Amino acid sequence: AIDVATALLLQALAAQYAAARSRAGKHYEDAQVRLPKLTGPGGEEVDPDGPPPAATAPRSGELLTPAFVGLLYLLNPLTVASCAALSLQGLHHLFAALALVLAGAGCGGASATSLAILLYVCPLTPIVLVVPCAFLAYCQRQDIRGSAGSDSSVYLTAYKRSKEDSLLDVRFLLYLVGFALAVAVLLGCLCGASLAVMSGEPHFLQACFASVLLVRDLTPNVGIFWYIFVEVFDRFRSLFLLAFQGHLFFYSVPLHLRLGRHRPVGPFLHGILAIGIISLFRPYPTLSDHALMLSALMIPGELLHETERNFVFLMGGQLFGLCMFPTMVTVWLGRNAGNANFLYNMTLVINIFGTLLMQAWAGAGMRLRRRQRVGLFCRDIVLAAVEDMLASSRAPAAVGEGKAASASELKPAPAAAS
Repeated sequence: AIDVATALLLQALAAQYAAARSRAGKHYEDAQVRLPKLTGPGGEEVDPDGPPPAATAPRSGELLTPAFVGLLYLLNPLTVASCAALSLQGLHHLFAALALVLAGAGCGGASATSLAILLYVCPLTPIVLVVPCAFLAYCQRQDIRGSAGSDSSVYLTAYKRSKEDSLLDVRFLLYLVGFALAVAVLLGCLCGASLAVMSGEPHFLQACFASVLLVRDLTPNVGIFWYIFVEVFDRFRSLFLLAFQGHLFFYSVPLHLRLGRHRPVGPFLHGILAIGIISLFRPYPTLSDHALMLSALMIPGELLHETERNFVFLMGGQLFGLCMFPTMVTVWLGRNAGNANFLYNMTLVINIFGTLLMQAWAGAGMRLRRRQRVGLFCRDIVLAAVEDMLASSRAPAAVGEGKAASASELKPAPAAAS
């Protein structure tokens, strides 16, 4: 039931993104159009003086529908295996997807509640969702108000260049502070309720929060924490904990400034990237986390078309590591025919290919933004040139009309008949 609910939420998130993409207007749609290379069937170059090739628009959106995204998560073998193992990891996915969907609906308070529950069941790592959820809720609420106040049935968000927008929106900063405070207060209420249930005994804090933050359980998994903290010296453990847990705080602001603040699709892209960061850099990840990440990356079909073969290659490398992971576990822990390096090599393959996959995906979003800006710049130049040509062509006609009018004024009037 949890996986079904998560799949429905991913479907709703994909539908919200499709609506935001339609609000982006024709400029964003034109930025997705790419001209094919001038090569023939055999790879030879085509004469550039011949007829120009037709532009081909991406058709990924026709295949990657919201229903496809939901079914991709629900029927993923990794999700099915996690369900068969009676894993509770689906709760993390449920509240992560719920936080984004509620933010996409403009419900900031409900999104903060879901995010507080997510931080309660999965400490620290979901902190990267605070900024994208807050900005998404802030933007969607403004868009809904704008669509209600406008005369048209569809509210279109006009394209704005980066230098035309203020780098720091004071109203959003105030909203972000309130959103973060709401998450902190709700998380404190959940901890207080747990304390009351435990008769005031704070032992659950050690088991549920401190053990995760301090990485005390070093059981092998698909993450990168366990091997590093097995090998590290005790006197350097605090330094590595600070580096491995603290680097999460350095992603939100750069991603927001570079990608997330470009509405209406930017906040959704930032939220999807945050889900990928959580899946890769949490202390105790599972295979189903990668199923959630891959399903979320499928939502913007235009980015898949933009990355072309790189996305398929990197996703194939990640899936190869995920498929080989059980084999390496059996070789090392079952048959005792290997060592920990066998298993850790597969974890490196999984995480390196996953990181490169997200990097290529985010780079595709930035290229679309750049192409949109260049397209509008060229359009302004062409329109200015056309206006100059029209003005110059109208000037001689206006001069001729003025001369004709002056000549008619100077012509003497005919004498009146006697």
